[in-house]
Amino acid sequence: MKNKPLDFQVATAEHVLDAYKKGQRRVLVADEAGLGKTTVASEVVRRVKEELAKEVLEDDGLYCIVYVCCNLQIAQQNIDTLSDDGAKVDLSQSRLSMQHFVYYRKKAELQAKGKDTLVLSLTPATSFQMTWGTGSVNERALMYACLSLLDEFKSQEMLDSLSELLVGFAPKAWKGMSVYYYKEVSKPNMEEYREVIVKAMTSKLSQSFYGEETLLQHLVNLCNAERNQQWKNDVYDFTIKLRKMFADISLEIMKPDLVIMDEFQKFSSLIDTDKDAETEENMIARKFFAKEDTYILLLSATPYKPYTTLEELNDSNNDEQYRDFHHLMNFLNASNEEGKKFKIIWRNYSSVLKNLDKETDETICHTHQEAESMLYNVMGRTERSNKDIIHEILPQIDDYLSVGDITSFLQMQHVIDNCRKLGKNIYSAPVDYTKSSAFQLSFMDNYKLKDVIAELWNDGARKGIKKDCLLLNGDDIENYNLENYNNAKLSFTIDTIFGKGKTSTGVESMLWVPASHPYYTQQPNVFTRNKSFSKYLVFSSWGMVPKMLSCLISYEVERRLLRRTNITYDSKGDSQRLRDSNKAKGKTKALSIMYTVSTVLADMYNPEECYGMSLSNIKKYVKRKVGNKLKDYNGKEVRRVSSLDIYQLLLALDNADTEIRNIPKNAEDILAEMAIGSPAMCLYRTFKRIGDTDAKQHAEEVAKELIKMFNNRQGIAAVTTNCKSHSNYFQNVVDYCIMGNLQAVLDEFVHMIDERRKPDYIVERMIESFASAIPQPVNTIQTFGTDKKFSMRKHFAVDFGSARQTEKDVNSATNIRSAFNSPFRPFVLASTSVGQEGLDFHWYCRKMIHWNLPSNPQSLEQREGRINRYKCLSVRRNIAKLYKDIFNWDDMFVKASLELKGNNPEMIPFWWLPLNDERFKDIDTEKIERIVPMYPMSEDVAKYSRLIKVLSLYRLTMGQPRQEELLQMLEGKVNKNQINKLLFDLCPFNRNKNMYKNKTK
Repeated sequence: MKNKPLDFQVATAEHVLDAYKKGQRRVLVADEAGLGKTTVASEVVRRVKEELAKEVLEDDGLYCIVYVCCNLQIAQQNIDTLSDDGAKVDLSQSRLSMQHFVYYRKKAELQAKGKDTLVLSLTPATSFQMTWGTGSVNERALMYACLSLLDEFKSQEMLDSLSELLVGFAPKAWKGMSVYYYKEVSKPNMEEYREVIVKAMTSKLSQSFYGEETLLQHLVNLCNAERNQQWKNDVYDFTIKLRKMFADISLEIMKPDLVIMDEFQKFSSLIDTDKDAETEENMIARKFFAKEDTYILLLSATPYKPYTTLEELNDSNNDEQYRDFHHLMNFLNASNEEGKKFKIIWRNYSSVLKNLDKETDETICHTHQEAESMLYNVMGRTERSNKDIIHEILPQIDDYLSVGDITSFLQMQHVIDNCRKLGKNIYSAPVDYTKSSAFQLSFMDNYKLKDVIAELWNDGARKGIKKDCLLLNGDDIENYNLENYNNAKLSFTIDTIFGKGKTSTGVESMLWVPASHPYYTQQPNVFTRNKSFSKYLVFSSWGMVPKMLSCLISYEVERRLLRRTNITYDSKGDSQRLRDSNKAKGKTKALSIMYTVSTVLADMYNPEECYGMSLSNIKKYVKRKVGNKLKDYNGKEVRRVSSLDIYQLLLALDNADTEIRNIPKNAEDILAEMAIGSPAMCLYRTFKRIGDTDAKQHAEEVAKELIKMFNNRQGIAAVTTNCKSHSNYFQNVVDYCIMGNLQAVLDEFVHMIDERRKPDYIVERMIESFASAIPQPVNTIQTFGTDKKFSMRKHFAVDFGSARQTEKDVNSATNIRSAFNSPFRPFVLASTSVGQEGLDFHWYCRKMIHWNLPSNPQSLEQREGRINRYKCLSVRRNIAKLYKDIFNWDDMFVKASLELKGNNPEMIPFWWLPLNDERFKDIDTEKIERIVPMYPMSEDVAKYSRLIKVLSLYRLTMGQPRQEELLQMLEGKVNKNQINKLLFDLCPFNRNKNMYKNKTK
């Protein structure tokens, strides 16, 4: 979603440009998490080109931006914001050794379109790791295609030998990949590239390898050498050298004008100024940043570790915060003169801070201003106001403690004791394992403890266990007999989501989040009862917890639905109720009905015209229109409702030549309801409203994917639980869509997807949002200690994030993120620190569960920054309640900006709202919920209190050694007013407020 930059973001971009113009080439934007640093970067990209065009275009007429981020998930999310072309990250070509090819291919494409701005994306995990391995098959295939341009490999015999040398461990994929890159490199528009790459390879390969032998001679000799084990070893080592060579060529070719480093603290070695460091990242970084006229923009809410506790300091004997801060300042103040000046000023400020009670107010003010000015020269930081935004919920989960919680711990300890008796000296499991996860051994993948237990399980490790709390029972899962999870946190969470007993609200039967701005009033139903429902984001310290939550919460949904329906889950494949059949008997068009658009029928219901009316009156109104239209047809009136007959009526409404045989007696009711709630009709109106000239085509394209959710077991159970008045399933689906105010849901979703209203992008983004169930292999009593595993479905809840950066893992994470940032399932996303930084999860989530507390206060802010973002769910809900008489989302935000913003930055109304304003006094406002479930008498109570206390003060100790001791020293010496004066204000908007105070969006 590429948004127009708001006033405070424009102010930050202008501050960056001013610094560039003054000669400062390295600038940091350290805005708080969720304030749109990528949007600021996009504005910087635009302004650098506009205002510094002579510098960035003079070499080759190309404006080259290199976007460096910490992982491919963030690259996938943000590259569209930075690129006007909406470029996608090509994961298969993300390696640094391939960027010379990517550069020239994109350059050729841009020149063909008459454009000159090129955006490349690199990630350290894939782009800078050159020190081991032979790389991906794509890398080697490209190397093969490039080397084949040399005279030494013109013959077929040498080409075949080169192919054999580079095939590596991918013989199946090699043929296709090698042919693909050979053809790509040979294309007419790549002539310039061929000239450049041949020249570069010739130069590099002429360098000495061993003695008088060059790299090229060694490569030729390898192609001609006898194939044996030594040859394989030599090929392996030489392939690594080739990867480094091509990476070096990429760095020489790219010559970026602007380098954007996002969340760079994840790969801080790239900004290491230690010239003696020998890591490859440092060597590459020095060459990458060696060009003195390259502009560098750093983005990070946490550019250095913000706080080091005494416990951490004592454990590692390393004050990370102090080291990282000065490491960063050395990089930003690249010139020795500026660096020395900063160190002197900062040393003076540190001395004054430690002796506040002995210094005069004048000295304190002067040294503080000097330090602030030096910081502001190289960085900017904007922070939001968290006042009235977060609602703190700290439940003591005493009522959920059971004998099973204790038994789980005792059983694990018993198993460990038996392992020791069998000769394995292993440590006891932490108590926090038991507190955090139910059925630990089912979900502890990649834990050494589990591997040892599994190895000895059949030899007696489980000996003496009478009742099992460590492993799921496959039979209980299959027959839905598992009801007691023996884990207080999980039981609390399930009741929090679904309710308990009589307080159960039926959340398990919702397929999407209720509309924030419903278009009509109706009788109470599952959606109206859950109108404040939000998705849940859960963060845990343990890798087993997200898997456990995704499996068991999804299982709980199926179990609850099973008790209310007759749907069975043990058949092979989904029982598809919506289907098209060509059989002679019982012809049906139920599936086609749901994705067929009749523009005539869709136009009979105008949501804006009928806004605020009761559903019953809207049905009567549309029914009259339908009835008048049906008078034009002469089909035979029949009592039975046939989906084929309704399908033909839909076609006839738009095409007078369609033959009508039968008209069901209640066709007026059926078509009126379809006009209001059919997914295809709703989508058509949504696309038509944004001016899409292909609204019908796009609506049917998306509808085909959307209706799949009604064709799986969970969807069928959800519909039949709430809608039972019709014998035809498609009619019940339409009723369900009307009940769920689907039109309002889709319009709100499109508003969040793309403010530029680009239909093709919206279609793609919508289709990405419909996630299917994901099988999760787990261990059970029946499978533990064997190679077999039991499979559980993840759909209502999913786990997010893998440390691996393979194309498959990144695509999976991207799909999950897209689905979670949609109104549709999944409704719960559980993650570790993988999802803690840089990613958006705020579109439909305002509730966060801290399953385990982080050790650092900044991590708490980073977590909550995932849902405390632009137009987040709580902001939209409160805006819709305040301006409930306005139909359009854009109009609501315009009015909110005019009435609520005042002299504040445009964070109001897009990030937070002044809920203490008189206008909100009679509104049941919604806030972001911070939920921290705690065991009774747990150390978490004290840990949380310390986190919150430090959260309000740690900024005062920025860049100071031994921060915790400094806070203890300052305690009682400074009041709240003095603390506010000592905090640095690095916000460009605040420092230039007069320039922006009258600016409106």
